[in-house]
Amino acid sequence: MKSKWILLGLFLFILITQFKNFLSFVSTEIGVYFGFGELDKNLNGIVEKQEWPKGSFSLVDFDRDGQITKYEFREFIKEFSNEFSWENNPNEKYDLPEQLIKGSFFSDSMSIDVGYFVYIPKSYTEQPDRKFRTVYYLHGGRPGNEAREVFISNFVHKFIDSSSNPALYVFVNGGELSHYNSEDLNSYGENIFIKELIPHIDKTYRTIPESFARGLEGFSQGGRGATRYMFKYPELFGTVSAGGGSYTIEKLIQDSSGYENDPRDNSEDIFFVGEGNDTWTLAKKHKDSGKKTPKLLLWSGDRDMNFESIKNYSNYLKDLGIDYSSLIAEGVDHNSFAFYEVMGAELFKFHEEGYLNAK
Repeated sequence: MKSKWILLGLFLFILITQFKNFLSFVSTEIGVYFGFGELDKNLNGIVEKQEWPKGSFSLVDFDRDGQITKYEFREFIKEFSNEFSWENNPNEKYDLPEQLIKGSFFSDSMSIDVGYFVYIPKSYTEQPDRKFRTVYYLHGGRPGNEAREVFISNFVHKFIDSSSNPALYVFVNGGELSHYNSEDLNSYGENIFIKELIPHIDKTYRTIPESFARGLEGFSQGGRGATRYMFKYPELFGTVSAGGGSYTIEKLIQDSSGYENDPRDNSEDIFFVGEGNDTWTLAKKHKDSGKKTPKLLLWSGDRDMNFESIKNYSNYLKDLGIDYSSLIAEGVDHNSFAFYEVMGAELFKFHEEGYLNAK
């Protein structure tokens, strides 16, 4: 009898201490049961490409075999359904370069510690008197975090090894509303990045703290964020590469006077992101200001669900007289990792050449 009470006590202790993990496990399994069942229309135990919503299949098809298993679906839910945090660690499945360093700083504006990752090239330690350019990477997803796309550092590692002009690559935490300020969520991702992280990096590392040596890059939510930032703060960046962003959503924000109501999901959340705080309005305002425009690259896979909206936005920039270049990867959908596999070197060269031409 005594042993039963001991076992019960241990069970209750584990349940209390691991309650959050338990709830996460349960919610994941519910998502797998109902979500996978809804998608697997022919009931063969896998989700095939034609059964998945257009434009993002490879995000879940981790092994690229053309089908999504329950295991892959479960891992996708686990990775993309975590609660928001200002400090995060990478998924354990990633094998990352040793030169990718986790860092953090204290945000005076929010009184919290904010995490980031920085890839430090080998020459940084070999040449202690040298200063380095920087490239800031804005993650996708909502909420995303600084660890969401650090796997890209593996590609960066390859490119930098063969470069005579290496850079520090900084992976940013964009806040709970991914690269927006939000009073509703008490999350100020834009302010923390622009006003605190960039100065922190320039103070902490041997950087060249000038716009011509500072690049900005982002994908999906981060692609939208990079485009907004370049037009709001053109004096901060020399090169900007924005990938996979939905400029259709940005147009809806413009049309609704600053409210974002994404029609692509079932969420009832409507966020106020600021009237005029959209890529369409900001581009026009910037053009009218006469300020110098950073070099802009718009990139996407031709199977990305946002591809058409990127083409529409490109035409809008052309009509405004704003120069840009494009980089399109054939056969790639809404997946930054897949894009980097085939054309990541071109993104790296874009920032490097922009820096060299501006020196």
